Amino acid sequence: MVVDDHAEIRGEIVRQLSQGDLLKVVAEADTSHDAWKVASQILPDIVLLDLHLPGLYSTVDLLKRFSQLKRTKVVIYASQGKAAEVQDLLEAGASGYVLKDDAPALIKMALLMVSKGSKAVISPSLPRHLTRLTAQERSVLRYMTMRGKLLKAAERMGISEQELTDLVDHLVEKLELESPDKLLRWAKKHGF
Repeated sequence: MVVDDHAEIRGEIVRQLSQGDLLKVVAEADTSHDAWKVASQILPDIVLLDLHLPGLYSTVDLLKRFSQLKRTKVVIYASQGKAAEVQDLLEAGASGYVLKDDAPALIKMALLMVSKGSKAVISPSLPRHLTRLTAQERSVLRYMTMRGKLLKAAERMGISEQELTDLVDHLVEKLELESPDKLLRWAKKHGF
């Protein structure tokens, strides 16, 4: 099932996905409300879900609803991917996250991987580290990007400055960056 509020974009992705015999588009929707209504009736294997939809439900609300449909998996379809947002949506129940700029073959491959049981399938355009960040690590990155010094970030998090320094050093190493300054730039670039 393809869900996108822009008819031209939706029509093009349906056309691309329908080429060949690998995938069959069984339904379309253009609002969050219609997405839930149609999906709950036809129970599609996969929903390719536009990230920003008009309607009653937010993307996270839709993910919670779709989780009630035991065999339906969701792949987010977005114009851009901010690291924090991608990971949050994967944790909220999405099985994948692809970009509208990805080649049709890559989008098809992601959908096929999800249909075979793969989880946390993300666009090759996004940093590979996304699926390896824990909730605490993402929280550290968010606090780091707020204005202020590390001491302020440590206070906001309720930990000592040394504990925060250790977490930052760990993230620098994990993300294979060279310094806390480069970590801060990376975090800002990826939407934390």
